[in-house]
Amino acid sequence: MTLPKRFRDTILAAQRSGHRVFADMLRPLGLTPAWAEVLATLEENRALSIRELSHFLICEADHPSRLIKRMEEKGLITRTPDPNDRRAVKLALTESGQVAAYKVAQIEAGFNEWIEQRLNADNVSTTILTLERLMKGTPEARSLQNRYADKQ
Repeated sequence: MTLPKRFRDTILAAQRSGHRVFADMLRPLGLTPAWAEVLATLEENRALSIRELSHFLICEADHPSRLIKRMEEKGLITRTPDPNDRRAVKLALTESGQVAAYKVAQIEAGFNEWIEQRLNADNVSTTILTLERLMKGTPEARSLQNRYADKQ
């Protein structure tokens, strides 16, 4: 076994473990982590086009249209004409979507506590820096940069 292989497998295992824990926390709401990411992103950024939304997403950055359609069918988001571009639409949360986004924020706080019980701030910071170096130049790195650009 090589160290890079173990590193790669450890990242994959940690991602799957964290995803499973977060999915289990969301399950009572009938939401998935991907849906939660869209709800949280729209709550934070208000109305966005599908293209704008995709710049923030990690879970479904390449093909958010199917995800958006299912969320719209469930009454969580709505499409409205973009006042600046008649060919485009803006996505926004419905009242039900706002309620769901609030619940997602509470669950995310609980998930953050789960992480903080396992890692201290120095562990988290070091891991973030390491993973950001690993992802440099990737679409996922750009999504993270878009998401956290004004928060650093």
